[in-house]
Amino acid sequence: MNFLKIMSERANFCAQNFLFRFMAPSPELVTVCGSTIPLQYKIFPQNPDNFLNPSIVWVTPRRRHCVELRNTKRFGRKEWGTSKMIPMKRDIRVDHKTGEYFQVGKLAPLTYKKIMEETRLIQQKMAESFGTGTPKDKDVVVLYKGEQKEVPDKYRVIEMDHERPAFFSANLMQKTRDIKEGEDSQTLKPSGLS
Repeated sequence: MNFLKIMSERANFCAQNFLFRFMAPSPELVTVCGSTIPLQYKIFPQNPDNFLNPSIVWVTPRRRHCVELRNTKRFGRKEWGTSKMIPMKRDIRVDHKTGEYFQVGKLAPLTYKKIMEETRLIQQKMAESFGTGTPKDKDVVVLYKGEQKEVPDKYRVIEMDHERPAFFSANLMQKTRDIKEGEDSQTLKPSGLS
């Protein structure tokens, strides 16, 4: 009940301010002796329990949040995908041949550079073999120095000037896993590695 009384007094106060500030009083409202109608400004008591108290306290929180909620606002939640923390990578391994670090499922950087350099050389030889402006209508077989292989006519032979690198398999399309129905799968090493 107290709440309704305060709200009605506030509404009355706002209406009086609006009417007498922005609208000039009409002659019917002026008394005979020439005095104007006095404005009834009611000063509201500064009650700390009143939530409509006009002060800066409006923007301050009234209750403390729990620790979990404060940490969620500060650091985010991993489950929600809003985490601001940098996750630790636990899938980093060491390549014992080159001594460099790499992520599981990816190639080590130096190994990747060597493979890309060899791939670029093969692509350059393919461009020289096919020429410019002609369609690439045949599959390619790459033969390195010292390799002999019988190649059908439907393939185009690309001959490299150097020997096959140790990391480059002779058959790049060879499957590394032998998958058969009802048996345990076995990982195979590619053939043709020197």
